Amino acid sequence: MSSFGRAKSPLRGFLFGLLIAILVIAAGGYFLLRTPKEQAALTPAQVAAVQGIVRDYVRDHPEVVNEALKTILDQRRAAEEERRKLNIRALTKDLNQDPDSPVGNADGDVTVVEFFDYACPYCKAMAPKLQTLISDDKKVRFVFKDFPVLGPRSDFAAHAALASRNQDKYLPFHFALMGMQGHLSEDVVFAAAKSVGIDVKRLKQDMAAPELDQIIARNKKLAEGLNIDGTPDFVVGETVIPGAVDISYIKDLIKKERGG
Repeated sequence: MSSFGRAKSPLRGFLFGLLIAILVIAAGGYFLLRTPKEQAALTPAQVAAVQGIVRDYVRDHPEVVNEALKTILDQRRAAEEERRKLNIRALTKDLNQDPDSPVGNADGDVTVVEFFDYACPYCKAMAPKLQTLISDDKKVRFVFKDFPVLGPRSDFAAHAALASRNQDKYLPFHFALMGMQGHLSEDVVFAAAKSVGIDVKRLKQDMAAPELDQIIARNKKLAEGLNIDGTPDFVVGETVIPGAVDISYIKDLIKKERGG
């Protein structure tokens, strides 16, 4: 999956937590045998002794580090998942009901939201499968969130795609752009537009509309609120799917949302 600084981890806090876990396991018994006053009055030699205990214990029992690390990672994942669910609930309207976000199968019973970039090779790889999903399952409501994070060419293509709504050509143009290989130049973008019957002269005029910048800015703010910083990313129900995945996984989540 392409990424624009995906999932920043507070490394200092993580390492501190890991150190505490090891100290508690390795030296906890030593400190529990002492009173608070005695603990505060440790001599340099006693401190060195405790450090030696920790060092020797970790050397002789490396599995303790793995266990502590796994526990901390599991706790972090659970906390992050819960935060994302809360964020999704708070941002549901912006995710699913933004009138400026193009939609496939508007009357569908389950909504899938995709954040994508036209220059992202992983988005391109998934596009044919998503197109088939939208075509085969008319009850899948698919929301497109143009999320250009890979530079000016991405931004240009996103403006062109959003401007194509004025000619009711967003979906065919979207998948035509995703099918374009190589450098996404302006000529390539306009060639894709022409291939699906778009009036390129009108498209160029519509691309200058200031509201397109506002739509993209809202999409970026929404992504930030969900801790999404790469493409592709999907949201199905209260689940965020980071990166390109097997289409069967998305179908399973759709089935789950339907109560199946």
